[in-house]
Amino acid sequence: MSFGFGFSLHKHRFISGVFNNAFIIEVKTDESVTSNSDQFQFTGGQGDYDVVAKQNNIIVQTFNNLSDESTITFANGAGTYTLEVNAKETNGFTGIRFDNSGDKDKLIKINQWGIFSDTRENLFQGCGNLISLPINNEYLNQATNIFAIFRNCENLILPDSLTFEAAVIGTNALLFNSLTSLPPQMNLPNLEVADNMLRGNLLTDLPVGMTLPNLTDGTNFLLDSTINTERYSQLLVDMAAGNNNTNVPFHGGNSKYNDAGEVARNSLADAAGRNWSFTDGGKE
Repeated sequence: MSFGFGFSLHKHRFISGVFNNAFIIEVKTDESVTSNSDQFQFTGGQGDYDVVAKQNNIIVQTFNNLSDESTITFANGAGTYTLEVNAKETNGFTGIRFDNSGDKDKLIKINQWGIFSDTRENLFQGCGNLISLPINNEYLNQATNIFAIFRNCENLILPDSLTFEAAVIGTNALLFNSLTSLPPQMNLPNLEVADNMLRGNLLTDLPVGMTLPNLTDGTNFLLDSTINTERYSQLLVDMAAGNNNTNVPFHGGNSKYNDAGEVARNSLADAAGRNWSFTDGGKE
């Protein structure tokens, strides 16, 4: 399975009179034993590229003519580096894929997506030290399949600009991330498959616009979270009114519902009608 994009659009940073469309990340090289403490491996790299390494916004080293899963060694030794990855004109760099392996622990920030266009699954799974994403996230918001993209990224703080608005498949996307809230515009209007998508988080609320009109599989969707009764009840009401799918499994975590939620839940679970199956905290 892979990401699907209807089109590609990236905001470019304008620097010194030219557009900078590099993929820019920050790495801390002594966080992993996959490569040496003065190295960084472009785990699962794809394509040909050059890299500019900076410390304190000063260029300290360049690495040219790299291909795929290359490992670079820093003359300045172990430390924190900002890496600007520039694609070659032919067979250019498209992305990296950690998939819970390689130098996953060394990645601490993604500052700009730029040329990044990887369509594989499990891209940043296991990047437990990744703490932030760019403000501009068109790349992510256009993805139709976000399978396990940030699974086990337990220190990641999601920016308000992250919506996953085109996502159809969200399986394991934010599994085991210790989130306490979601970006306010993450309404997931196109989401169909959401098994384990938000499992292992500690949510108490959901974005007000989340109604899940296209959901077909909500297995373990909110497992481990406890959405407040009013908001969970409203979600049940919205799904009963706006989602016409049948035989949908839905896990609401430990969330409880009120009278209005009970009516909606019973309507969805009606065996003669939509035949949804629910796991949640029951009636308040």
